Amino acid sequence: GAGAGAGEPTTPQQVQAAFQQIEKECSAYLNKIAELEQEVNEHALVLKAFEKVEPTRRCFRMVGGVLVERTVAEVTPAVRQNQDKIKAVVAKINQELKKKTEQRAAFIKKYGVNQGPGQQGASSGGEQGKPAPAGGSVLV
Repeated sequence: GAGAGAGEPTTPQQVQAAFQQIEKECSAYLNKIAELEQEVNEHALVLKAFEKVEPTRRCFRMVGGVLVERTVAEVTPAVRQNQDKIKAVVAKINQELKKKTEQRAAFIKKYGVNQGPGQQGASSGGEQGKPAPAGGSVLV
């Protein structure tokens, strides 16, 4: 039997549906990257705030949904480690996005899929590796 999604799309509707699925995945990757880069920026703000206070100062950290009291010296390495892990995930998703963008370009070339208005820029989204500078954030 014909495996769903396993073979080549044959009808224009299947081609369009497959293309829309690729577009949806690219969009999801871009959204996740933006979300994680925001988290990296938030971690950077916390680390920057920690530089200005003494290491013995107490602070609170959410661990598994529970607010725990620690010192700045105890929390700093964990925040830095979390930030590094998030950066690694962002890099991995960027690689996935690059693959998906190449797949999308090949699909357009092979099937001549017409892109709707406003979808032109999605293919260049993979080159946005640099996080945007965080502005207007307030740390109390």
